[in-house]
This record gives sequence, structure tokens and C-alpha cells, in this order.
Amino acid sequence: MTSRPRRSRSRTPRASLDDRLLAAMERLLENGQGFSAITVEELAREAGISRATFYLHFRDRGELVAHLMGRLTEDVVGSAGDWFAARGQSGPQTVKQALRGIVTTFHKHHAIVSAVAAMAGQDETVAGLHEDMMRQLCERSRRALAAVKADSPPGGVSWDSVADVLTWCVEQYCVRFAGQCDPAQLDALIDTFAHICNSAIFSPDQSRAR
Repeated sequence: MTSRPRRSRSRTPRASLDDRLLAAMERLLENGQGFSAITVEELAREAGISRATFYLHFRDRGELVAHLMGRLTEDVVGSAGDWFAARGQSGPQTVKQALRGIVTTFHKHHAIVSAVAAMAGQDETVAGLHEDMMRQLCERSRRALAAVKADSPPGGVSWDSVADVLTWCVEQYCVRFAGQCDPAQLDALIDTFAHICNSAIFSPDQSRAR
């Protein structure tokens, strides 16, 4: 007799499961479900998996949300391309390409991004997840800007603060408005962000001319 191979814990690969649960969460949010009211049963049903499969991978809904926020952060970082690589030779076009990736990613996942931002003022756990995402994005922005300004003489501005302000401005505006944009409006928004960010990063430091 030949022995049968042992079954894995789940027939659903982790990457596929992540995609299905993230899409299910976003569909429920887009259909008007409250973020805190979505249950494991609803998520599993919407994702086309069993509750047992869900619990093979996550202890509860909170652990899933934390995992999905980590996944979203990775997607945003990856979408920024060469800018977040902080190689030092970045220019205005690099910044614009990064903004196109970031804005497009926020637009794609606008339902969960908006829901997390809205819940952050009411739920400490969700607030912590949002703050962690923003901390990581600000750190990446700081490193990228520091690489660009490495050979510049010191001026009257903190480049870390500039990185933080630009990062928060892009994220908060996308949370509020990006989900409503059609492709043409999204292109215009990216052009606007590129103008603002490149003016702040690459324009001469006016404080030294005073």
C-alpha cells in the first residue's frame, strides 16, 4: 500500500487568501458596512472561504485588519519605486513617478484606507495601526529626502519636518478625495501633488536669501 500525502492546513495559499480577504473587506465597506461591524462570518462568506479556513490563519478580525494594514503599507512603499530607494540621484521626475504609484495605490484601496482613518479617532487599536503605517511612510520619506539633500548646505528648514508634512498631506488628501476621482481627475491630482512636492524639495531655500 502507498500512503497518501498529508494534506496541508489549508488548500488556500496565503497570498490568495490575503487578496480575497482584502477584496472582501473593501467590498463590504463600499456597500456601506461599518468597519467595526463587519464580522468574521461576513468576511468569510464574502471571500468565499469557510470560517474554519479563516481561523487557520487569523485569531480574530483584529489580527486580520493588522495584517491587511501591513500589506497595504508594503503596497504603498513598493509603489513609490526609486524615490523610497533613497539612492540620492532622484529628481522631480522620480518624485512624480513615486506620487503616481502612491496615489494610485491609495485610490485602489480607498475603502479600507478611508475606513481606517475614520475609525482611528474612535478605536485605539485601529489608531495604532494607522499611526504605524504613517510612521513607516514618513521614515521612508525622510530617508529619501535626506539622500537628495546630503550635499546641500544647511538651511533654515528641517527636512525631516518637510518629509513628514508632505507625507501626511498626500495621505490625508487621498483619504478624503482620491476615492471619488475618475482617471482624468486622478492624473490632475498627481500633477498637483508633484508640483507641490517638487517645489518644496527642489526649489532654492528662500530662507537663506532673507
